[in-house]
Amino acid sequence: MAKRILIAFSIVVFLTSIFLVNWQVDRTQFGFIATFYSLAFTAYLIIIKFKDQFEFKYLILIAGVAHIFSMIYEPFLSIDYYRFIWDGEMTWLGINPFTYKPQELLNESFVQNSPYLLEVYEGIGRMSQANYSVYPPVNQGYFILTTAFSSSLVINTFVLKLLIVITEVFGLIYLRKLLIHLNIDTSRIWLLYLNPLWIIECTGNTHFEGVMISYLFIALYFLIQKKIIPGASLFAIAVQIKLIPLMLLPLFYRFLGFWKSALFYSITITLVILLALLQLNADNIHNFGNSVRLYFQVFEFNSFILHYYVQYGIAETGWNLTKTYGPQLSKIAIGFIMILALYGQINDWKKLFKRMTIAFFVYLLFSSTLHPWYILTMLALSLFTNYTFPLLWSFMIFFSYIFYNYNDSNAFEVRTIVNIEYIALLALFFFEVIKGKSPFKFLRLN
Repeated sequence: MAKRILIAFSIVVFLTSIFLVNWQVDRTQFGFIATFYSLAFTAYLIIIKFKDQFEFKYLILIAGVAHIFSMIYEPFLSIDYYRFIWDGEMTWLGINPFTYKPQELLNESFVQNSPYLLEVYEGIGRMSQANYSVYPPVNQGYFILTTAFSSSLVINTFVLKLLIVITEVFGLIYLRKLLIHLNIDTSRIWLLYLNPLWIIECTGNTHFEGVMISYLFIALYFLIQKKIIPGASLFAIAVQIKLIPLMLLPLFYRFLGFWKSALFYSITITLVILLALLQLNADNIHNFGNSVRLYFQVFEFNSFILHYYVQYGIAETGWNLTKTYGPQLSKIAIGFIMILALYGQINDWKKLFKRMTIAFFVYLLFSSTLHPWYILTMLALSLFTNYTFPLLWSFMIFFSYIFYNYNDSNAFEVRTIVNIEYIALLALFFFEVIKGKSPFKFLRLN
């Protein structure tokens, strides 16, 4: 009886907290966000612990209600959706978002005479207004579909969220198929699909990690069976949603073997190039490249290694050397990933997923910019392992919203929270990598 009461109470707390975090709350209201995200995550862990008490359809219902709550309001924790809608609208007007910056189009009559486009432009934010689009062509396809039906920000935002959720449903179907194929308990899907970070950042804040991961799940379903052509095709689509899956390519070499990996790489790279040609050309590809490089050379958010590297540089030279140190750390991360890809054998799916999870962790650890939704790919890959450090990070990284409460990223409160986040994360990472299993028994694969 007490267990049933706890489960029922946890479901209510989970859904209520998800609703409130997605509610019309500004991202500077850190206390509110942190409180209800913590409640949502605690309730989520209780649901996961007792997931065997639920029939599959009831977990589907809980996840469905949580996603509906995340679809009701326009995003209040992110402004990225304004740029998505802007890019879609510009494409419908025959304007390539990789050729023109939004600020270059502001004085055009089609913008000035449209209160809707002016509202979208204002919402983009100054940084995005001054730069070319950074979203690959297949991702742009979602933006085009989003803006095909109306000139209403509310309606188009809802359509955007609906397209994301529909894609995630297909991802869930193929994730379940993949788990069955690998003889893994299918209930592990709920570690991702009920995770508050996934629901809030993908559905609520319209970040496309959920879409990219869905295509990646479908690609992996075929690649694990060594069906190269469909696997490579879906992998290329995932890359053209978010470029980040490119990082995983080296890890398939030892898993697939020379000839199959050569075929996989050839098809993937060819399709990535062909899909890019939908909007990119010799005249604008450097614009896209410059926008991508900004993330490595200029931006710094929630970094750990880079932050202290930059502080060291300031102490030594008096200059902020993020533009130099960011690319340096990226090269070090790539070096580690190549070692993971080429050292030893990756002759079964267990080793493949372990190395992919660790590869993503290394990449993120050395990153200059680390928004909460960036870790979702690592969390998705960890479903096939005993690693739970990605799950811990999916809780702690949400506290990076404290950055929006302070103008100075060196503020004592900010650095304290970031240091706690990374110390706890690294401690669990090393424990699990060395021991090979999680200290949390109810989260283990076996």
